[in-house]
Amino acid sequence: MSKNGILVLIFLLVVHMVQAQANTNLIQFVDPFIGTKGDGNTFPGASLPYGMVKLGPDCGNKRSNSGYIPDEIIHGFSHTHVSGTGGGAKYGNILVMPFTGPFDLSNITSESDSVTASPGYFSAELKTSNIKAEMTVSHSVGFHKYSFIENIENGILIDAGSFLGENHCCGEAQYLIGSEIRIISDTQIEGYSKVRGGWNKGAEYTVFFTALFDTPADNFGVWKNGEVKLGEKTMHDSGEKTGAYFTYKNTENKTVKVKVGISYISTGKSLENIKKEIPHWNFDKTHKKAVEKWNDVLNNIKIEGASKEQQTIFYTALYHTMLMPTDRTNENPKWTSNEPYYDDYYAIWDTFRATNPLLTLIQPEREADIVRSLIDIYKYEGYMPDSRSGNSSGRTQGGSNCDMVVAEAYLKGLKGIDFEKAYEAMIKNAEIPPGGNQQKVGRGGINQYIEIGYVPAEYEPQQDSPTLHTPKLYDRAGTRTLEYSANDWAIALMARGMGKTDDYLKYKKRASNWANLWNGQINSQGVSGFIWPKTKMGKWVKDYSVTKAGSWGNFFYEANAWEYSLYVPHDVKSLIDLCGGRDSFISRLDVFFTNGHFQVSNEPSFFTPCLYAYAGRQDKTNSTIRSIIKKNYTAAQDGIPGNDDAGSMSAWVIFNLIGFFPNAGQDVYILTSPHFERVSINMGENKVLKIITHNYSNKNIYIEKATINGNALDQSWFKHDDIKDGATIEFFMADIPSDFGKENLPPSLNDYE
Repeated sequence: MSKNGILVLIFLLVVHMVQAQANTNLIQFVDPFIGTKGDGNTFPGASLPYGMVKLGPDCGNKRSNSGYIPDEIIHGFSHTHVSGTGGGAKYGNILVMPFTGPFDLSNITSESDSVTASPGYFSAELKTSNIKAEMTVSHSVGFHKYSFIENIENGILIDAGSFLGENHCCGEAQYLIGSEIRIISDTQIEGYSKVRGGWNKGAEYTVFFTALFDTPADNFGVWKNGEVKLGEKTMHDSGEKTGAYFTYKNTENKTVKVKVGISYISTGKSLENIKKEIPHWNFDKTHKKAVEKWNDVLNNIKIEGASKEQQTIFYTALYHTMLMPTDRTNENPKWTSNEPYYDDYYAIWDTFRATNPLLTLIQPEREADIVRSLIDIYKYEGYMPDSRSGNSSGRTQGGSNCDMVVAEAYLKGLKGIDFEKAYEAMIKNAEIPPGGNQQKVGRGGINQYIEIGYVPAEYEPQQDSPTLHTPKLYDRAGTRTLEYSANDWAIALMARGMGKTDDYLKYKKRASNWANLWNGQINSQGVSGFIWPKTKMGKWVKDYSVTKAGSWGNFFYEANAWEYSLYVPHDVKSLIDLCGGRDSFISRLDVFFTNGHFQVSNEPSFFTPCLYAYAGRQDKTNSTIRSIIKKNYTAAQDGIPGNDDAGSMSAWVIFNLIGFFPNAGQDVYILTSPHFERVSINMGENKVLKIITHNYSNKNIYIEKATINGNALDQSWFKHDDIKDGATIEFFMADIPSDFGKENLPPSLNDYE
């Protein structure tokens, strides 16, 4: 063989090896039912990564955010859902349901004998009607396949008035504005649903749809507000619930397929989405394509040396991180733009801590598009969102944590982003009060924060707040002060990199404002010093408790003083000093974890196990995180410790299983404790981060030494610059703690010039 022939053969072998590697079947380790029991609230239905259609069952009282409630009756299968979120439900629009026998709108639900789910696929055996329901998806189209067993009249309905959370409490219900439905032919139905409200108390959103059937109907009808009209084709919008149905004869052992395209623009666009994405009737082909898309993204991280249960936990978690936000590029009804458009940031308060950093690492182009979308929303609406759903921003839970996402994108070198415009948006967050509804965007109470250095305890909620008549509850003044300080540090770091020296010094100073709420006179369980409510006149509030649970209208949001008094991720050295030095700080952390104050189910505590590393005890970070994972994460259906929050709980465990965790809004990672022998992370542009663990075993949980690209890493942290072009991190493990990480501690605010 000639030299050229040998080179060609080698090339073909390499291509084959790359293709084989790219086609590793990882969806076998994804169980979409993990998190559907307990508090996870995950969505088990069919979707693509960041897909606009999330097609799955709506069950029981229809108050679950994901639609699905295990072992409850199924009302039908709707096309819009969120995953892992708490509070008032959102979406559940355009519901499809097969039925058997004469059409009876009051009795079209079913128990399910069994349900099955995998990435891009969901099925249920409908016990009541003896129908098998299967579904798969493209980005904007739900593909249904209904197998009818009995030779009696069967049918399929489309409910344009159905939605989730209709009777939810606390001002977080959804409300129907109107719906309309039209039977175009015996194989086509179209219409829309208009709904407002939900967790974010959002403005009206409209979901348009077109449904195409592969089998002509024998009979049809429509209904409005429960009144059925046999043989009629249209129910116009009068603010009431509408729907339509087709019936079929002689359907024994036959299937009827339905393609439902949705759009937030128009019914015409919904039909165009079908023609573009699924122009055929091959269900298996669509399913196969969905599987391929999921395999592509799951293969961004490959692990070796893991048990089957560990692989299931890991890849299901990775799957969950890519269900939200929703890519609605070219589906924005509010303005026309050439920029990407994403919705369902639900909420950045959750995702900025781990999910966004994970996407920055494994899908930098996707994360860049997400950041560009935030900036575009600012351009047209005046503020970047901290939470957004149904094309409507709100609710802001704490700080303007979009600042953290943007700063991290800048510091880690994401491309194609207008950072000058982004910086402008960040400065507006930091300086201009949002006015009106201060749960919607921006920083509520920012004037007081700027004037006196904290949000005071008597900060009163706005008129739309559920605590209007109880202003003594402080409306998240503690959470806001702490998070605004961290947000200001994100701005300072970005200003520093952009050469804006005056801004850097200004926001660096403001980033220390958290300490203005440190009350060193508060003692609990042998620990001194807590973040505490303070009045505008500088007086400490006396009627308060370190264990008072937080929520809307309280001093803290979703946490208490034990948790939030450790939330100073940008200024940990100052926090250690206020706690009395390294030994006292380590003792405080021990009390925090031993006495049950840590909540892995609550995002403000995500970074807390890493704080040991700032005090020179990286070994305690290791052992603590391993204990948390072992106790809280399993491959069971209740195997997620709390609301997955758009993949946040999942991203937390992914990082810590790999062996490091991000300090969000910065470019620093803290070493934790690797759980696998080898990890390969595709960072895009042919860059690969490899993690190799030597002497790996369940007993050898402590890092004895570590290297990056063969060079000794004599510290418990590294920067993104160290791995940005690809790298190899090697851990050398032992069964007893060493002095690894005792010196050269992770950087804090005052370490920067």
